[in-house]
Amino acid sequence: MDNEVDRIVVGRFGRVHGIKGFITVHSFTEPRDNILHYTQWHAFINKQWQPLNLLRVEVNDKHILARVEGFADREQVMTLTNVEIAVDKEQLPELESGEYYWHQLVGMQVVNQQGDSLGEVVEILATGSNDVLVVSGKKRQLIPYLPGRSIINVNDDERLIVVDWDTDF
Repeated sequence: MDNEVDRIVVGRFGRVHGIKGFITVHSFTEPRDNILHYTQWHAFINKQWQPLNLLRVEVNDKHILARVEGFADREQVMTLTNVEIAVDKEQLPELESGEYYWHQLVGMQVVNQQGDSLGEVVEILATGSNDVLVVSGKKRQLIPYLPGRSIINVNDDERLIVVDWDTDF
């Protein structure tokens, strides 16, 4: 089951922390410690997804720190730096109607209410107040993800997002 289509990246390992085999975990989940709710992590090592077993996790105000089985000393742990952490899609909780995970929106086509194509969602940025769709087309556009305001409709079946957005923005 090493097919990356079946997995969603939920974080990335950061710097080694101390000398006891801990490494910083950068969580892409909201809230950040939700990454710890997933029971089986995978890391992309040696060009394939490999399961990881966490030996210990520590959470404080600034960091999530983890010790990973098979990565006991500082040199071994350093090989995990910048390696992505993924989980099987089946582990993701069901969302309410009208809610979407970022991976569901990336790749969707974006058109405005006049039917003008603005391009494709290539990335989503977290800004604190709201997420922002990065749309790549004739030009790059940053469109705030505000349902009912700038986001008029998301059609899963057609992979299409209709926005209240001018092509000249």
